[in-house]
This record gives sequence, C-alpha cells and structure tokens, in this order.
Amino acid sequence: GRDRGTHGRGAGSPAPPPPPKIAPIERRTLTNGLRVWIVQMHEVPVVDVSVVVTSGATADPVVKYGLASFTAAMLDEGAGKYNALELADAVEFLAASLTTASSFDSSVMNLHTPASKLDQALSLLADVVLRPTFPLNEIDRIRKERLAALLQARDNPASIAAAGFARLVYGAGHRYGTPTMGTESSNGRVVADQKRGFLPAYY
Repeated sequence: GRDRGTHGRGAGSPAPPPPPKIAPIERRTLTNGLRVWIVQMHEVPVVDVSVVVTSGATADPVVKYGLASFTAAMLDEGAGKYNALELADAVEFLAASLTTASSFDSSVMNLHTPASKLDQALSLLADVVLRPTFPLNEIDRIRKERLAALLQARDNPASIAAAGFARLVYGAGHRYGTPTMGTESSNGRVVADQKRGFLPAYY
C-alpha cells in the first residue's frame, strides 16, 4: 500500500484550518456611563451576562489581604429582599445560575439564564451587584469556610507549589506574592463594615 504519511493524507499537505467565525461585538454606553459589550448568537435561547469590576485583590489593604475576594464571595449570600437561601431559590426557580468571583485585577458577577427569564434574572443580578446585605451570620460562615480552605491548602502539594512560586517571583511585599484569599490572620479580622467599605469604594 501507499505511504499515507503521518497525517493520513498521503504526500499532500493537511487541509488549511477553516476561518474562525467570530460574532461582532456591539459597544454601547448606558446613560449612567456603564459600558456594555453585546455579542449576539441565536443558536440557543440563553443569555450570559458578566458584570466586570476592574478592581480585585490588588486593591486589598496590606493588613486585610483577601478583602476583595471575601467581598465577591459575600455578594450572593443575601441581597435586596432575599436572604442567602431565598436568593438561591429565586435563581433556581428561573432555571438560571448566578456566580461571583474575584481575581487579582478584577471582580466578576456572572449570570446564565434562559432568554425568556432575562428580565427577572437581571433584577436578581442587580440586587447582588448593587444591594448586597452582608448578613453577619453568613459572614461568619464564609469566614470559617475560608479558614478551613486555607488549612487544607497546607496539605495540598499543588497549592503549596503555586503559593511558593508566587512568593518567590513577587516577594512577600507584593500583593501578587500572597493568594487572593489572603491569610488566616487577615480572614480572621473580616467584619461587615469592611465589606460595606470596599463595595462603594471599588464597585
């Protein structure tokens, strides 16, 4: 038989890759100055919304490393008229999902919803972004979860290596040298007023 080559196409060259199909980005600005980027793809009747705040762990005060991360974690633990469980139930009732996260340089609130439920889902997202309540019982619960996670990281080789590499590259004095979650001592000092202070300052 003929030598078909390593790619199974004989002596010829592989076919060129198809050109990428990238939907155009519509850029708009709301009357309040908020910039909105829209990408329309109508194959599936769902909508994804990401609210991006261009501030994250690098804005943490030196003695309060983990503040931005904690703030993002608390946003969906009670907002508007809902407590944490009620908010989760309201999101689930719409067959939607709502998550929050923070990195070194940004904080993001993500909404995934059926297009038919967009108005109701956006209302819940607005509560999370603009009207979080930071209930003390949820602050205590999240703080304990984070302290447990920090302890578990001590026994995880991958976590140790990542933290050690960042400390080696950036040093102890640079924010990038400490994980976004902060340390046990900084998480132990978290109180509701800090969250309410970080939110208006950076969101």
